[in-house]
Amino acid sequence: MRQIALPLDDLRSGASSSLIITESNAAAFAGLSSAAGWAKQCAILTGPARSGKTLMARYFSGQNGTVIDEAESRSDETLFNAWNRSQESGVPLLLISRWQPAEWNTALPDLQSRLGAAMLLEIAPPDDEMMEQLLQKQLADRGAAISIDALSYVKRRIERSYVAIEKFARSANAMALSDNVPVNLTLVKKVLEGEFNRS
Repeated sequence: MRQIALPLDDLRSGASSSLIITESNAAAFAGLSSAAGWAKQCAILTGPARSGKTLMARYFSGQNGTVIDEAESRSDETLFNAWNRSQESGVPLLLISRWQPAEWNTALPDLQSRLGAAMLLEIAPPDDEMMEQLLQKQLADRGAAISIDALSYVKRRIERSYVAIEKFARSANAMALSDNVPVNLTLVKKVLEGEFNRS
């Protein structure tokens, strides 16, 4: 695992400007770092919600690349023109989406072929190391720390998703503040029990 420090000014208040790299996203990050080798100077970054796509995009745009977020919602004309500008200018283009290009509502055949030729960079669901590091980071961003035994307990029991990790950190921090207690094993059991009862 490594963390990449990002010189960002517009992260949410209190959040650390670092990107955690594990097996879940290492290949995608390596792809962003080697834009010179992209086919047709274009790559498509996909991944689950809250998986760090925006952080990666900000890292990439800081290297003078062009980024279009939520590319699946843009018009064919917008994407086609962006592609052409990239070819003319030599500036690499990164398209970001939660979905694979084949799932986009793309009607223009020329655009479909261009998207098919782009490099596909995929962020996978969080592995064990990512879950552990994100749980710690999400709580640290909120001014809290989690004990080792509590971390191990949570990691084995919550849904393996980036959204679930963020939701748990938010709930645990809120309960810790409300009860004026640390994020320990007793507290995380209460949080998980409460989330189970609400589901």
